[in-house]
Amino acid sequence: MRDELIGSGAVRNTPEFCRAWLGRSEGYIRTLRNHGTGPSVETLAICAHKLGHYADRLRGSGKCDHAAMAAQFDRLKSLCDQAIARQAEAVWRDPERMSA
Repeated sequence: MRDELIGSGAVRNTPEFCRAWLGRSEGYIRTLRNHGTGPSVETLAICAHKLGHYADRLRGSGKCDHAAMAAQFDRLKSLCDQAIARQAEAVWRDPERMSA
């Protein structure tokens, strides 16, 4: 996602992506990599919401070149939403929670 946003010009670099799109410190991705984990649901939700917001604004601009970026943002938002759903399901399917 970071690489796509950088490639599209929506983001200049990793620190900007972490701060502006994830609401995290500029070293967030490095920390995830060092711990071998993925982003939190909160982080995914922040990014998904921002992607949806800007996709709507781009669509509303009426400019043809913005339509492609809006579609890209919609696709990336969908990926965030899918990751959120997977994490949520993993929590409620946890055997300890299923027995309650």
